[in-house]
Amino acid sequence: MTSNRMTGAATAMLLLALGACETVDDEAPYEPNASMGMLIARDSCSSCHAVGGTGDSPNEDATAFREVVNRPGTTPEGLATWLRDAHNYPIEMGVHLEPHQVDSLVAYMMRLETGDHASAR
Repeated sequence: MTSNRMTGAATAMLLLALGACETVDDEAPYEPNASMGMLIARDSCSSCHAVGGTGDSPNEDATAFREVVNRPGTTPEGLATWLRDAHNYPIEMGVHLEPHQVDSLVAYMMRLETGDHASAR
């Protein structure tokens, strides 16, 4: 009988412990990661664009990222919307970015803001 009590108590404790465990929400919001965005920029964008705080774009027709984010009226939301619109990419680019990649890329790009434009945020 003592064995059954111990088994019952152990089972009850196990059930309580399992009940206290947190469940992970598959739909939890994604937090943009600027470091990941920098890697995306280097891997997917740097063959055409200057993706850092200095330098010229390898492709003279490709705007440097720092110029994009420092244009008056540029917002993270507007930039993300533009980047999510696949029709904005020329076909020769062959770039496809998932929404979470866009968010991280924008987080990185916005770090390139300078001067009065950046301080207005």
